[in-house]
Amino acid sequence: MNPELIDLLQRAESAPYGKVRSALLEDVVRRADAASEAELAFYSRLSLVTAYVMGGEPRKSLVPFARCVADWDAEPDKYREHSHLFHWCYKYAPSTLSKFPEVPLDRAHAVLDDMEQRWRLSGHSMHAVHQHRWLVAHHIGDTETAAEQFRLWSTAPRDDLSDCVGCDPTSKVHHLTSVGRTADAVALAVGVLDGQLTCAEQPQQMLTALLPAYVAEGMYDEAVDAHRKAYRLLRNRVGELSEHAEHVEFLARTGNELKAIELIERHAAELADPPSPYAEMAFSASASLALGRVDSDLPIRQPQAEAVPAGELAERYSARALELAAQFDARNGTTHRSEQIQKVLTAEPWVEYLPLSETARRAQQRKGAQPAQPEQVEQPVELPPASGREWLDRAEEAWRNFAGADAAAAWQAFEREVPESEWTPLDRARLLDGRGLAGADDPQVALTAWSESLELYDQIGDEVRMLRARARIGRMLCEQGQLDEGIATGEEPLRWLIANDEPDRRAAWRDSLAIVYAQSGRFTEAIQVLTESGQTHARPEHAASSAILLSNLLMQEERFEEADAALVVAFDSPHDTQRSFAHHLRGRTRLELERPAEAAEDLIEAVALAAGVPGLEGHIAYSQLMLARAYLLTGRPLEAAESAEESLSVLTDDALADARGVLIDAYRMLGENESALTKIRELLADVSPDAHPAWIGTLRQDEGILLEQLDRDEEAVDILLDAAQHFGTAESPLQQAQALRLAAQSARYTGDSARAIELVTSVHPILEALPSADQDVLFQTAGVHWDLALIHLQQGDQRKAVTHADEAADLYERGGYEDQYLNAQLLLAEHGTEDEKALTELFNELPANTDLWFRTGYLLVDRLRNTNQPDAATALESRLNTAQQ
Repeated sequence: MNPELIDLLQRAESAPYGKVRSALLEDVVRRADAASEAELAFYSRLSLVTAYVMGGEPRKSLVPFARCVADWDAEPDKYREHSHLFHWCYKYAPSTLSKFPEVPLDRAHAVLDDMEQRWRLSGHSMHAVHQHRWLVAHHIGDTETAAEQFRLWSTAPRDDLSDCVGCDPTSKVHHLTSVGRTADAVALAVGVLDGQLTCAEQPQQMLTALLPAYVAEGMYDEAVDAHRKAYRLLRNRVGELSEHAEHVEFLARTGNELKAIELIERHAAELADPPSPYAEMAFSASASLALGRVDSDLPIRQPQAEAVPAGELAERYSARALELAAQFDARNGTTHRSEQIQKVLTAEPWVEYLPLSETARRAQQRKGAQPAQPEQVEQPVELPPASGREWLDRAEEAWRNFAGADAAAAWQAFEREVPESEWTPLDRARLLDGRGLAGADDPQVALTAWSESLELYDQIGDEVRMLRARARIGRMLCEQGQLDEGIATGEEPLRWLIANDEPDRRAAWRDSLAIVYAQSGRFTEAIQVLTESGQTHARPEHAASSAILLSNLLMQEERFEEADAALVVAFDSPHDTQRSFAHHLRGRTRLELERPAEAAEDLIEAVALAAGVPGLEGHIAYSQLMLARAYLLTGRPLEAAESAEESLSVLTDDALADARGVLIDAYRMLGENESALTKIRELLADVSPDAHPAWIGTLRQDEGILLEQLDRDEEAVDILLDAAQHFGTAESPLQQAQALRLAAQSARYTGDSARAIELVTSVHPILEALPSADQDVLFQTAGVHWDLALIHLQQGDQRKAVTHADEAADLYERGGYEDQYLNAQLLLAEHGTEDEKALTELFNELPANTDLWFRTGYLLVDRLRNTNQPDAATALESRLNTAQQ
């Protein structure tokens, strides 16, 4: 066969399923036809059929498959080598045909009959045939035929044309669920999910199929887990619109309508070019159900268009789903599809609400533990009777007790009941104090009011109230960044008030002085004020506020154990919001103390306590970010990803960058490299001009590594070279050397050995300028020789490969890098000699049942056979195989 076409085919088959892979295979087919490479064209067409089906374009698979059928029937012996793949692709046809209403049903049945005949001629089990006869019967609503084919399918022996051990039971779960045998569906799946699944469609397909069964059996935790795991695997894959529909329906029927809206907005663009009319119908129906459960005026984002109200969009989707169902029914001669779509459109909730995360579950528990509250209607505050200046006393007392609405009502009552002509200068000053306190959200309003009150107190000669006004002005100036003026104005009055004001006011003044010092960066003095004054709060909410302040200050000083301990009294607060902030702080301290499991518990509680409270969106988002970090540190990347994702829409600036960084780590742990790459590029897009070049270099290196892991090595080379340049600018030579080596590795993977050697060689002068005895320099120098060994081995130059591997082994051994040393020794044993002695010695030195032990062992088996020692080879092979079981 043409080597160039073989190389193109291999490159195409290494690409992920989607339009790029399909286009590459189309090119191979065209070239193979033009070159009269009939066998290669036949195989490439079969690969193209699979690419179309798995890449969300099943309709396109029918033409190349028909050509393969014609070629096979014309010269079956010519293509016998590809018999398995040919028959496997045959299984796609009945499923594909059933998803397009324009294809006559007779054609699907004819394909099934032809499939059965071919299976019998080739001596295969009818297992796959019965499965696909069931599929068509199930689709058209022929329950009797579906039940009989399910029975035959379940009793027929499996063979190499049966769907894998994950996909075959998944289809059976669909059948069992559709006939109400949900317990059997769950039981069937248990063994499958506990086993080893290697198919690209599993476990996400099985988990998705189980959603209604889990709910029906009351297995709510399993249902949530199935949704979360499956949807993460499905959401970035092309051609999965039908499965997305199942997740939208699950969310809509478990009280998670807003989450369902997120999915609808994410996948709506796929409706412009759906995988099939069946997929469009299923998604439209589920989307209509979800949209019908939210406020009809809620704006729903549309791809490249203006937002549409939910109610209007629900009607559009419903009409489209019913239109497509009618087309299927007209083709099938039944009403089954319309009935099924109508059931989805009018479906009742499975449960009132099913929390999707631990924070949501905790919030639900808290809500359920509290008595139902009547709907809150804004009412005028009703205060006990008072008269005249009693209102001013009442207002000040209410303010000190965090009863802002009561205080405002009392001030208003004074103004309403006491004519302004009767106000004394003291009355006017006290009202101005109130205006400043109530208007503290507008610093200029507050400062103006307090300055006027200060003048009046001065005229009256009320020294205590003068000091209070100065203290408030000083604190506000510090909050506005006018630190010198604020300290000069407020520090001494605050110290006097702490020592001499009314006893129930002193602790509050102490807290104010601590805040003034903190805003000035004088954290140690602020802590001393809070811990050494001897003042205490009588009310638990006041004590909680002070404890939260102290803990924050101790965190600034990195006194984390003390910060943790300081929060104890804060949890006695009667206010959820204060306790939420306390849990947030304790979560952060415990992250710093490397107690992530405890931190996660606190941060979950912080989010749950603040859920639904207006104005706390930023606090919740930052708590979710901290929770994501805690999850990562406890080995829970799925929860970490979901928690960080929920925070993204609220966080900004550095916090947003932190969230993206957490997501990069979580996605990598989950194997979601495409998502990790996206987040790295978002970070890079927002890099400020003054960002440190070493940080940019690290991001670019991570980007290059991900590209290499995604088999996009040509892109990776340039990205890694850019990373090396940034490390050079940052005067970080070891990181520069590492990036150059990584670029050379990607160049080697592309087959460009000359460039790989050039890049590795360029590392030499960088390392030679550094102390050779330095451990990190030694490691990189050894790595250069190892890289050159691999490049020369790829070129077929074993002599040079062995020379460099020997040098690498020596350096790795000197540095104490055991794993790298053993790898180099394995290369030397395999390529440096022709006998078995070196491999035998290495095998005997290695720890049994390790990866390197197995690799060495199987190489030794081959070497023993090559040196005419078949008995020893067989014995060793048996030992290795037994160890793997």
